Amino acid sequence: MKFSLALVTLVTVASGFPVIDTANEAVLRKAAKLASRTVEIIEAENAQNAKRPVKRASLPLPKDALGISRAETNCGPTLPCLAFDAEDQFVSVEGEYAYAAPSESQIRGPCPGLNAAANHGYLPRSGVASIEETVRGMSKLYNMGIDLAAALAAYAVVIDGDLLDGTWSIGGPQQSDPLVPILGNGQGLSYSHNSYEGDGSIGRLDAYTNKGDAHSLSIEKFEAVYAVGGNDTSEEGYDQRYTIDKFRSRFQDVQDHSIATNPYYFTGAFSTVVVVPAAYNFVINFMSNHSEEHPAGYLDGYNFKQFFGVTGSPGNFVWNKGQERVPKNWYRRPSSSPYNLADVFADVGIGYLAYPETLKIGGNTGTVNSFTGVDVSDITGGVLNAAKLFEGDNFACFAFNLLQQGIPHFLKGPLADINNATSFLAPFLSPLLGKLTCPELGNFDQSLFNDFPGHKYSPTGPATNY
Repeated sequence: MKFSLALVTLVTVASGFPVIDTANEAVLRKAAKLASRTVEIIEAENAQNAKRPVKRASLPLPKDALGISRAETNCGPTLPCLAFDAEDQFVSVEGEYAYAAPSESQIRGPCPGLNAAANHGYLPRSGVASIEETVRGMSKLYNMGIDLAAALAAYAVVIDGDLLDGTWSIGGPQQSDPLVPILGNGQGLSYSHNSYEGDGSIGRLDAYTNKGDAHSLSIEKFEAVYAVGGNDTSEEGYDQRYTIDKFRSRFQDVQDHSIATNPYYFTGAFSTVVVVPAAYNFVINFMSNHSEEHPAGYLDGYNFKQFFGVTGSPGNFVWNKGQERVPKNWYRRPSSSPYNLADVFADVGIGYLAYPETLKIGGNTGTVNSFTGVDVSDITGGVLNAAKLFEGDNFACFAFNLLQQGIPHFLKGPLADINNATSFLAPFLSPLLGKLTCPELGNFDQSLFNDFPGHKYSPTGPATNY
């Protein structure tokens, strides 16, 4: 029954992904089967938390966005974390979840949260995961919403993973069987520039300014973001405190620095408009520790450094490559308040409204400080403009349109592969897409971005695991 429902879901969202009609039937069935497993996980989770309040697909964004941003806790924009349950929230780092440094054959990449999950066995220690493994691991470790984990993993499979196996790499290229080549890019997150990873990262350098490497932590950038948490210069950093508003303000500074130093700076894809700012928010919402005293969570310097694989004190920080850890005596967000897909768009939207200069679409044109913007109305066929972008569900609709329109550009493959990719992805986005009321947005012409060399810049991963 669930299998057939997943197939129906594909038809339901077909208007958003019109190439589904010509997709490979085997891919459709595999996507439906994988989606049905996710449905089973969601239903089991809901059964255990039957009294959990239901979140809206999208949220009304506030008029006083800056005030809301400054008041937001480390638990997200919707369901508050009002109580602390040690048994529910404690995260084990012993036994099967004990820390182990990655071996030479194990892949690690640009996301400290994923690296830490793999180093503790919440994700496969190999660094290559299926959608189901991602959903279960990220839910158990971080209480990441099942819809969010499934959507992020499915997008990674489509854009930078192996569509045939339904797997993706948290770092560099996956190893493939020469007799059965990878169907897809297969470069992994480390080399997903503009498709998943983008300029303006919280801790990584822009790819173009670092010879294609946007996956190694920059101590200089970490020093800067660490400093926004206070003046505790001790090695422990217990008195540092980080909030989502501090990170939103930091994002604006990082953008300004990229424009001034990266002639290929670009922002206009789903990755840079949604994923990059969301990554700042993920640090707060997934890495904060929770306690009886701080049920909504707090992030101090100690926990921040542990998750980012950094040791030492300000001015003497050392990045320990691939050594990201889940801290001992760490408690995740409560099961009653998962961070879901709707929260992502609410948080990113609040950030753009609170700090409007961060909503940039365009890029530098080959020299530093040459940023040229592209109008939202041009991208949406005149349907939306900057004033309407945050009305109702418009921002989420706009973001998904960017995602859909970008797939052919990033895959660079024959039409059949694009059909397969969009068909595979569709059911994993349906939990949110099906609840949105979207205007009919026109297809935008990729030539709008032709003046931006950063849009075309796509470094290729080496035959290494990091």
